[in-house]
Amino acid sequence: MKSGLGAGALLAVILTAGGVFGQVAATQTSGIDISGSWTTIAETGVGGAMVMLTDYGGVPFNEAGRLYALTWDPSRWTSRQQQCMQYEPTRLLHGGGNDRFWEDRDPFTQRLIDIKMYGQITEGTRTIWMDGRPHPPAYAKHSFPGFSTGKYEGNVLTVYTTHLKRNYIRTNGVAMSDQATLVEHFMRHGEILAYTSVITDPVYLAEPLIRTSLFRRNDRDPDAWLYACDDGEQIIGRAPDQVPAYPFGANPYLREYADKYKIPLLGAMGGVESEYPEMVAKLRDRQSAEAAAKAVLFPAAGPQQTSKAVDPDPHDGEIHVLPVQGDIYMLVGDGGNIVVQTGEQGALVVDTGTGKLIDKTVAAIRKLIGDKPIQFVINTSFHADHTGGNAKMWESGSDPSLPGSFFSGSNPYVGLGATIIAHQNVQTRMSAPTGKVAPTDSQSWPTDTFLEGRRRKYYNDEAVEVLWMPNASTDGDSFVHFRRSDVIVTGDLFDTTRYPFIDMKNGGSLQGLIAALNTILERTVYQHDEDGGTLIVPGHGRVCDEFEVAEYRDMLVVIRDRVKAMMDKGATLAQIQSAHLTVEYDPRYGATSGPWTTDMFVEAIYTSLKNGPVKRAAAKNTQ
Repeated sequence: MKSGLGAGALLAVILTAGGVFGQVAATQTSGIDISGSWTTIAETGVGGAMVMLTDYGGVPFNEAGRLYALTWDPSRWTSRQQQCMQYEPTRLLHGGGNDRFWEDRDPFTQRLIDIKMYGQITEGTRTIWMDGRPHPPAYAKHSFPGFSTGKYEGNVLTVYTTHLKRNYIRTNGVAMSDQATLVEHFMRHGEILAYTSVITDPVYLAEPLIRTSLFRRNDRDPDAWLYACDDGEQIIGRAPDQVPAYPFGANPYLREYADKYKIPLLGAMGGVESEYPEMVAKLRDRQSAEAAAKAVLFPAAGPQQTSKAVDPDPHDGEIHVLPVQGDIYMLVGDGGNIVVQTGEQGALVVDTGTGKLIDKTVAAIRKLIGDKPIQFVINTSFHADHTGGNAKMWESGSDPSLPGSFFSGSNPYVGLGATIIAHQNVQTRMSAPTGKVAPTDSQSWPTDTFLEGRRRKYYNDEAVEVLWMPNASTDGDSFVHFRRSDVIVTGDLFDTTRYPFIDMKNGGSLQGLIAALNTILERTVYQHDEDGGTLIVPGHGRVCDEFEVAEYRDMLVVIRDRVKAMMDKGATLAQIQSAHLTVEYDPRYGATSGPWTTDMFVEAIYTSLKNGPVKRAAAKNTQ
């Protein structure tokens, strides 16, 4: 039941190539020519849409990958963010359809810059850089094609790809995480092109997945190259916080494939064992095979899994600047993401990090704006990883719009520092009533607050909206939308590094967080088949777009529904925590130690559901 070419030797060669390829490749100027249009003629693993729902044979996934597939409801395709999502590179090539490859060369030197690949299915366009450039940092944006670099090894083109989005390896719920990496080999034999792919995924695969396809070069260019798709309302009346998913052990199509082909259920359940000949002996004992198959339908007992994801924070004591889109930059390195809008008027800064590297943060901003002022600071939360640098940022800035106005009559120092904007609850939690000791220095407090809805500004020739999301991570969270640049800064409403922090002691709730994510999604637009368009800067982690926000929302809804189902049956918090209801998400977001663990996250969901919707009280200015 092995997929791909001869496993042992080929895997060794490919993994060796992958290890070397993580380094900067030398400039490539010659090698095999794969330009032209190609059509798939043979494929050794199921890569396209023609696959039965519970056919997982030959997929070396781990427990998380199998349970993701078994609980995946095909109605998930009807959600807006999945209707038009692009294929990942291997499904684009293994999955059939027409493909066209061509080279881009320097017009003066004829040196090879890159190889372009275009696939008819989802109109996927991919660039393989051949000029020796390095891969982007971990905090850079991911995409469905990923970021690819290539080199020639004799008559073989070897390609290494990172920065992939979460996707499907098979169109039946077999998932690939955003931590997957890909090594590919293209070998041409006359008019035949052999293509071998190796996916390594620490989240969903226990071993690399190897597949091979053959292509024939077309004598004539095919006419079919387009894939028209736009999302729409496919399920009328379904609320945005309803996500189709099967409970553990309740997939209605569980035995469809096995019964049709008269094989034991275990033979369809995949896993590393399904790749090796020893599996045949296990299947001969029907009773034991049936018991083994039933055992993998539910989370196994034992310790929780922890995140296998790459830490996107550099942790090198430096501030790193990443252009996002338009006039927006993300500054990384001081514990939380800092965002800077630049222009003729100066800088508008969203969040200030922990403050440990604030001098370097200010210096980085100065390089972006020159002698213009740091005029505005917006805090998305009161937490210290968003406000720790407030005092120094205030001191380093100024607001030239205030001196000489009616504000200066009551305060001669007005405008001498940056204006700090936040929801009133942020100021309330950072300060204290008269006579009480405040938890933070007064210079770090927001000086311009709002109570309801949104605060609007027009700055650097751009509309900027600060929108309050009540009772989400806390009771004072806001997200910021830069409308011309089309960038949304979410603060702790969205975090690619962990399960969301729901601060119950300070007004947070699961219901409010899901509502906030849905509000963000109401404002986003993709550029092409769920890639690009509105870019999202999370409170922690890498730059994203709407697809990742929807995935995060879907995860919260799926876990919420599982917790609620157990609560409805009378389960205690301890029983719910021990049931591993987050099993397929733990290798991506889980933690068993530190300030925010998986158990804490599940407890926050349990408490939110137990308490019901939060009754929002009006914010009050305590100063």
